[in-house]
Amino acid sequence: MHFKKIEQKKSSLENIYTRVNNDKNILLIDIMKLNKKLKFYVDNALANKSLITNLRQSYNIRNDFIQNKSLTNTFINKIFKFFGKKRELWVYLTEEQKHSTDSYSRYEKMILENIKKTQADFIAIGDRAIEFIKSNKLNLIKSFKQNHKNVNIAKELTFLIKYLYVDEAYDSVRFVINTNKNFKNAFTILPLENFDVDQLSNEIKQPILKPVKKYEIYPNLEQFIDSEINIFLSNAIHSLIIESYFYNAKNNLISTNQIIKQLDEDILKLNKKIIKFKREKEIEDIVMFFRKKRGADNE
Repeated sequence: MHFKKIEQKKSSLENIYTRVNNDKNILLIDIMKLNKKLKFYVDNALANKSLITNLRQSYNIRNDFIQNKSLTNTFINKIFKFFGKKRELWVYLTEEQKHSTDSYSRYEKMILENIKKTQADFIAIGDRAIEFIKSNKLNLIKSFKQNHKNVNIAKELTFLIKYLYVDEAYDSVRFVINTNKNFKNAFTILPLENFDVDQLSNEIKQPILKPVKKYEIYPNLEQFIDSEINIFLSNAIHSLIIESYFYNAKNNLISTNQIIKQLDEDILKLNKKIIKFKREKEIEDIVMFFRKKRGADNE
């Protein structure tokens, strides 16, 4: 390769390196922010669950949001459930993936396997999730285009899931995201006693120290429980959405580091070629100098 072309290629790679390194720094900042948010929402969701569970046990509460519906349904409903299919609401969230990776096939295989014996409806978030549900002719209730800046997704999902869980009499709500903390499986949001988003936390939450019966509850127990369920759902949904963003950002960071490593190697190779070329040129110039000098001396 001609020397000038080598220098041009090196300059081009160095410009790319600068841009990619800037992207890496932005990713690192995003990851730190997301990690902080994730801890906040997971801790709050677990605290909500702990409080609601303690209230249920202390006051012998029966509530479809808290317990399996088989424990709270009437005899007639139990007979219907026995002969009918179990009803499930699935929320499937996918992220835009870079560098031709495919992290979602295993989840889609799991979904199709799990819904064979159930009556499943879907909420899809992201282009791939929407395409998967449509291509498999599954029942799509609501879809969202993925947008990290759309802060209303969690708020809208909280309202929608609570409304549908009651109105459509679902037995459970499942949530699918790409994460190494629940590989090839879905998270369960409802009923609350099956809530397993604690897998997102590395810390063991301390139990409530004060017995719940010693608390003053306003305005009354029923309204307080309903309010806590709303807060719980919001925290749980925020936790899962942020974990999806967080894990996707970590994967992008890994890919970015690989690109930087490759750029380092390519730039180093070009530097070696440039140094070699310059040394050869210096030797050539020295040889030419002595040839001219010898010729002048002979004259």
